[in-house]
Amino acid sequence: MNAPFNSDELARAEVCFAVASQLLYVEPNVASVAEQAASRQFACAPFGEDSEDVREGLRLLDGWCADALHATEVTDGADEADGVDAAALLVETPAFAESVDELRREWLRLFVGLGTPEASCLESFYVEPNSHMFGKNVIAVRAAYRRHGLEIERLHREPDDHLGLMLGFLSRLVAEEREAAEAGDEQRAVALADEQDAFLTEHVLPWLAPWRYAVEKHARTDYYRGVGTFVFGLAVCYAERFGIRFDEEACAFKRRK
Repeated sequence: MNAPFNSDELARAEVCFAVASQLLYVEPNVASVAEQAASRQFACAPFGEDSEDVREGLRLLDGWCADALHATEVTDGADEADGVDAAALLVETPAFAESVDELRREWLRLFVGLGTPEASCLESFYVEPNSHMFGKNVIAVRAAYRRHGLEIERLHREPDDHLGLMLGFLSRLVAEEREAAEAGDEQRAVALADEQDAFLTEHVLPWLAPWRYAVEKHARTDYYRGVGTFVFGLAVCYAERFGIRFDEEACAFKRRK
């Protein structure tokens, strides 16, 4: 049975899923990472901080950002009195650009790969025979997107079952549930919650633990160690809403009876 979330809880979960989506799907660039570091974006999260994994993921991400600020001698508060934007200063700092270049290389190695990525973000890699892409899982995920008027930009050139895209889709479903609840449409809100449950159960949770362990094994920076841990913890925390827990011993998600 789905636990009801109020509008504020849904809004907070929506933001976290959107951030997780961007961290996985979008290649890091100097401007976006500078904003993360200067704003201390990962000092806290609006949803999921009851989870040890979410807290640890944030600690690793925030630690990387703090170290990057320290290494460039740019702080998020020291320049405000002069009216200078810390993120803009970071963008112009060669040492910071080198740090982001390292992140970009790691993102490519982990999630894209010249051959096989070290921690593929594709559902098909983990669940399809011979890791076949564009199989039945991609078709099912694509159909779920289309039911909500969505289509990926590189249709037929990129698998639809990328974890970053699917987390973005979950953010959209959460937003639609929130809007339905705020409009007083309880029936639609319940249906959207049920759809989130089904999508998580069928397309995200079955392979999330192996993905997380692959990231943990191959990541070389605290930034991407943090991303893997944060994303996993966020999914675990949200799945609890639907009576699903992660069994450490079995290394699998199970629905409470």
